[in-house]
Amino acid sequence: MLLHIFNPENDLALADGGANYCPPPAATYIAHDLAALPLWFAGSEDLVLLPSDIHRAYYNEVSSVFDVTQCYDVVHEKDVTGFSPWGWSAQMKRRIMAMGFNVELLPTDETIGNIRTLSNRRTSIALLEAMAARGVDVPPLPVYMTRNEDVAAFVESVPRCVVKAPWSGSGKGIMWGLGRVEVPLENFYKGIIKRQGGVVCEHFLSSVQEFAMEFLANENGVQFVGYSLFNSVKGSYSGNILLSDNEIEQTLSQYIPLPELHNVKSLISELLTDKLHASGYKGYLGVDMMIYRDECGNLCLNPCMEVNMRMNMGVVSRIIYDRHVCAGKRGQFFVNYYKKEGDAFEEHRLNKEGYPLEVENGRIAGGYINLSPITPENRYSVYIIIDK
Repeated sequence: MLLHIFNPENDLALADGGANYCPPPAATYIAHDLAALPLWFAGSEDLVLLPSDIHRAYYNEVSSVFDVTQCYDVVHEKDVTGFSPWGWSAQMKRRIMAMGFNVELLPTDETIGNIRTLSNRRTSIALLEAMAARGVDVPPLPVYMTRNEDVAAFVESVPRCVVKAPWSGSGKGIMWGLGRVEVPLENFYKGIIKRQGGVVCEHFLSSVQEFAMEFLANENGVQFVGYSLFNSVKGSYSGNILLSDNEIEQTLSQYIPLPELHNVKSLISELLTDKLHASGYKGYLGVDMMIYRDECGNLCLNPCMEVNMRMNMGVVSRIIYDRHVCAGKRGQFFVNYYKKEGDAFEEHRLNKEGYPLEVENGRIAGGYINLSPITPENRYSVYIIIDK
């Protein structure tokens, strides 16, 4: 049985690189508040690590209605044969070892190092270069830079650009340039270069629709497992639109011909299979993409904005829709942050009243459901609302 652990601070742990990394309070909050989320996507024979009695009470509640996986504390640890955290890092390996499990069940230090290298945004650049070499139209290639003066020259050379930290996630570690080097941007890239060794500089693209292709890496290579259609605010992930894969393809075909999309899908599977062959990585990964308008107003595809070498909310929303929502329904998947304690709980109360849950044959037919417990202390929530 695989033991699932929700550790959304993994991108930060990879950026740090050390086994003793200590996440900031915000990362600790989200890890606690959304800890029950793996109940909804783990395999039927898997286990989920739940941190409190509140989470275990939530498990008892939802498992009486839905076919969710088991809670870890109801099964003896001898039944754990492996681990499936949100993402792997040296910190995650140390954390599991501290729980007393056999180190032989864990990835080697070499594999952890390979995952960290692959999680660097330079992987996205390499994937774009490889696709361009195979005849795929790509936007102006991002550039990895290690010198402050080179970054400044790039920012000043284009009307708008994006400067990104090599390791970051969910739209974090990003700043925009407007043709001049202003103090906040300068402090940002100088700090990132000092801590991470470089930054990635990209031309700004005018987004029309953002989405992702989700994949699973295993002994058979890297296979496509579905699409995710998501929303972002100022570059930060805010949620997914819940549709079938066919409906997402039809949505995307309004902008990009399907043969072009299918070609990119096959090519990414092939290229990532080659790239991951000797890495030791097994698990889900996502490739974020963007449909954008170029300077002439033409619709174009950026086939690789970044590669997420971990579980991600796109995969989660895909599995939840396919496994727990009635066929043909539409809805939205939300991940929200609240500045004040009590706000999440009040929204939870209003959603329960405004969108009563409807269940048919163990699947959601309409309404609202929270995917992890929500208390007056929550600062984060994750939930879905399915249209009736």
